[in-house]
Amino acid sequence: MDQDVEKYRRWIRVGANIRSASIFYLAKGIIDKLGDEGTALVVEQIKEMGRNSGKRMRQSFEKQGLDNSFKNYSDRVSSDDIVYRFAWEGSTPVETDEERVVEYTYCPIAEGFKMLGAEGVKVGELFCNNIDDAVIQAYNPEFECVRKSSLNRDGLCRLHFKKKQ
Repeated sequence: MDQDVEKYRRWIRVGANIRSASIFYLAKGIIDKLGDEGTALVVEQIKEMGRNSGKRMRQSFEKQGLDNSFKNYSDRVSSDDIVYRFAWEGSTPVETDEERVVEYTYCPIAEGFKMLGAEGVKVGELFCNNIDDAVIQAYNPEFECVRKSSLNRDGLCRLHFKKKQ
């Protein structure tokens, strides 16, 4: 069974690496052609991707008769049946009904960007600096995600999900 677990973990990680490469090549082409304007466009589209995910999560909860509370969000993203528990490595040192700090020591999306070199890391930072905040704010605009550190730049990705002040 352990071989199967590792095989499936590898599949998920390779898929995430491919996702990173897809984002990178689209973003790089736009940035190369449009410069700073292209960077702004890429960031806006990353946010739109995140908002779409957050909106879909909120709608899914509504269909189940659940509200878009922080607890429901946190329970969903930390459940054992979600990919982040399986293919990512890290911990959750803080978890309350209104706050959650997640620390990743391995992320296949960050790894995928890193595999593409310095330009990949640069695009990865655009993605990682914006995606999680966009997701949670579309799910519930009373909350935010502040990225405290970067896996590829600092060796640890620290995300602080919390109620806005």
